[in-house]
Amino acid sequence: RAFGPGQHATTHGCLKVIDRLARPPRRFANILDLGTGTAVLALGAAKRFRRARIIGSDIDPVSVAVAKANARTNRERLGRTAGRLEFVTAKGMDAPRLRARARYDLILANILAAPLIGMAGEVSAALAPGGTLVLAGLLNSQRQRVVAAYRARGLVVRFQPKVGEWPTLVLVKRSWS
Repeated sequence: RAFGPGQHATTHGCLKVIDRLARPPRRFANILDLGTGTAVLALGAAKRFRRARIIGSDIDPVSVAVAKANARTNRERLGRTAGRLEFVTAKGMDAPRLRARARYDLILANILAAPLIGMAGEVSAALAPGGTLVLAGLLNSQRQRVVAAYRARGLVVRFQPKVGEWPTLVLVKRSWS
């Protein structure tokens, strides 16, 4: 009923990045899964960063309902406190709850290249200085345009793993931004 069953190369790339970010043990306290779909990335982050406050958002209310159900199925607790998952319906960063929780130290966004470029300003503004941004859902041929949109807002590429034609971009916001 919702996009993102977890079988696509972009999802695999993001999950590998989440795993890599957790070693050596790095702590993220405030995480956003933007365009959560079925909540696969939010759940992956919850497993690796047990004490984090994680919020997932999606433009589709059905996806939000599915995300909540998937969290319960995976024995993750819903709520607004540390170690719990919260889900909201929102177009991009346009939700009071998302704005109230900003600045995030980790943002995950596995959506398409055009929306990633279009939301570069608001996503970058929601990321804390020194925060990490993981972008996926784009083809290798779209990578340079997506990187340019975020580089213009003070982010630098940390690493770029690729699964087939699907890169995962890991960017860090300069701490002076």
